[in-house]
Amino acid sequence: MNKTQWLRLGTIIVVLVCVYTFLIKQIPWDLIFLETMVSGGDTGSHNYVAWYSKNIFPKLKWWSPDWYAGFPFLYFYPPLLYYFNDLLSFIIPFNVSFKLITLLGTFLLPLAIFFCLQLLGFKFPVPLIGSCLSLSYLFLEAFSIYGGNLPSTLAGEFSYSFAFSLFFLFVGLLFRDLRSEKISAFTITVLVLMVLSHPFCVMVAVLVAILIFIGSIFQKKIKETFSFLFKIFGLGFGLTAFWSLPFLALMGYTSKMTWSKVVKLGEIFPKALLPLELLGLATLVFALFKKDKKIIPLLFILVASFIPYLFLDQSSIWNTRFLPFILLSLLLLASYGLGTLFQVISSLLFKKGPKKQILQTATLSFLAFLVVAYLGLVSLPKNISYLPFWFKWNYEGFETKASWPELKQLFSFLQNLPPGRIMWEYRGEYDTFGTPRVLENLPIWTGHPTFEGLLIESAISGYFHFINQAETTQTPTSAIAGLKYPSFDFSHGVTHLQLFGAQYFLAYTPTIKQLAAEYFEKLAEIGSFAIYRIPNSDLVQVIPRFELRPKEKTWIDEAINWYENLDFSSYLVFYQNKKELAELSHLASKPYQTEGNITIKEITKDSLTFETENINESHLVKISYFPGWKVKGAKGPYLISPAFMMVIPTQKEVTLTFGYNFWDRLGFTISIFALFWAVFPAIRKLFRFLLSLRQKFLVPRD
Repeated sequence: MNKTQWLRLGTIIVVLVCVYTFLIKQIPWDLIFLETMVSGGDTGSHNYVAWYSKNIFPKLKWWSPDWYAGFPFLYFYPPLLYYFNDLLSFIIPFNVSFKLITLLGTFLLPLAIFFCLQLLGFKFPVPLIGSCLSLSYLFLEAFSIYGGNLPSTLAGEFSYSFAFSLFFLFVGLLFRDLRSEKISAFTITVLVLMVLSHPFCVMVAVLVAILIFIGSIFQKKIKETFSFLFKIFGLGFGLTAFWSLPFLALMGYTSKMTWSKVVKLGEIFPKALLPLELLGLATLVFALFKKDKKIIPLLFILVASFIPYLFLDQSSIWNTRFLPFILLSLLLLASYGLGTLFQVISSLLFKKGPKKQILQTATLSFLAFLVVAYLGLVSLPKNISYLPFWFKWNYEGFETKASWPELKQLFSFLQNLPPGRIMWEYRGEYDTFGTPRVLENLPIWTGHPTFEGLLIESAISGYFHFINQAETTQTPTSAIAGLKYPSFDFSHGVTHLQLFGAQYFLAYTPTIKQLAAEYFEKLAEIGSFAIYRIPNSDLVQVIPRFELRPKEKTWIDEAINWYENLDFSSYLVFYQNKKELAELSHLASKPYQTEGNITIKEITKDSLTFETENINESHLVKISYFPGWKVKGAKGPYLISPAFMMVIPTQKEVTLTFGYNFWDRLGFTISIFALFWAVFPAIRKLFRFLLSLRQKFLVPRD
């Protein structure tokens, strides 16, 4: 390496050290390493996801009985960071490892941006400036849910943040491989990690690939480009098929949101980023005018993110989740603009002379230092307001809050109750405990399932839980966008809770306590909470009769209408094939005797065993329906309203167990073959090497 190269390398190291020094100084490390359970926003609820992932380890995904009357766990939410946490928690305390995992994407972003721009062929100091400007996005306080920035990460979007960082690294690798016409193992690895981290980033990556393919039409390289992209994304899908195939195939068993489009000029151009974004736009216009091909990858990111942002409406995907890609791509364009300006300045200052190159590099290094100094000393400190408080609030944990003793006493009481599901009144005041979602962690602290949870779209029973909540809580979350909720009516809520197999109810406000006392048995009052037992709420019951309906796209709407009508004299069974229709047709609309005894013998996280006197009669099992449940000692299980399982016992003892379904097995098989196909070239090289050694040392010579 010559002096100029050493100077560039030294500048890169020093500037990156400055970037990470600034970032590290903002984090309250004493609280990160405090062994408390992280709180704050959705993050406080992610504790359960991390805890249960460790509980089922080494299973990759499974069934959870703890939220929404049971739901498929990590089938419809990206699992990668929880896997990382499972492994890390074998080395360091679980709560500490989880706190560190939530910051992984944040610390990856500046480095990912640097390598992205480097791989895209931008010259020094553009990659370095891009890395610096990524701090402007990380510390952007204009929104706290869309993803990628620190407020979103602290609100619970840490998986998005990690995938967001991987996305920019993947784009850099993708275009590098496209230029070299060689697919690297690292590119595939980053794609696999991104798929298992968050789907939104994969969507933008696919849109970028489509734009690359469209571009190949003009270059007359359709066949080569299609083959290249098919190999990368095909292998990426194959290696992740164990998760992504069931994710895609079983979406019909999720609660779907219906989001209205939100497009705000103030969010596209937040005040803190406005000068940089305007510079990015100016750079884009200038580069297009000059026909500068370097900006094509950044232009593709911008277009690929703007398309869903502007046109997605009344969709299960919220258009705002694509805004982070727009903002950061504009910042990357700004970094190219600044870098180009700096290069012009250095070349004007030192046009001639034997030391021209090193003097120009020294000038570029000095200007790069000015950028990081301005950000760290002037711009970012001026724009940071609530983040320090939020860092403290999250990472000091639940156990340090002044209200923790009340919660601890409540958990101690609940822990000693017989097994049963807990429904609770939702109140925003729970934020004093650490997050309004604090009671979603009841399974961790008490061993009892609860209905409210995160991962809302993962559970087909989510629709019905939030109807129950609207009827029993005066301030419901109404968390499923697009669902029409009933008005508050506690008596209707009681009927629905009994149908849902809720055994306990927690009330917080005087009004709900008074209503709960009319219908339930009061067990205790602890602090602001009152605990009640719900009567006539069994986990398994014989139903009077059922009607058969084909399982079509509108089945969930039929089930919701049935549920809200409150007439449970007849249930709806949604048959899914001719076999189920043949098994059930002679039993439909037949009245059943509902007086026989049913005894629950055993409940585990993935099985239920009961004894019944009502042989050959339809039994409602109040566990969410999902492919993979099998029954012994009965026919079924069948999908029945609201979204539960029905079995028809053929013997006294019946056992339901959860296992991997057809799509799981197919996905695992595809992933195994894809893995073999991916490593086969390396195996072949190793075999050839060993064969050459054999020939060299073992074959006798004349």
